[in-house]
Amino acid sequence: MTELRNGTCATPNEELTALALEARRRGVSYGQLVGNTTLWEQQEIIRDYCEEKARNRRRKSPRRSG
Repeated sequence: MTELRNGTCATPNEELTALALEARRRGVSYGQLVGNTTLWEQQEIIRDYCEEKARNRRRKSPRRSG
C-alpha cells in the first residue's frame, strides 16, 4: 500500500485505478507503465491521483450553513 502525504494509505483499488488512468493518459498499456517506471514514480502517480480525488470531493460537498 502506498502511504499518502496526509498520513493515510491508498487502497489497492485506488492504486490500480491511478496507474490505469495514468497509462491511458500516456497512451501506453498498464504493463508498459509499470514496467518502465520505478516504484517511486508509481507512488507519486498514486499520491497525485488521491490528492486530486480528495480536492474534487471537497469541491463537490455541500456547504453547511449554520
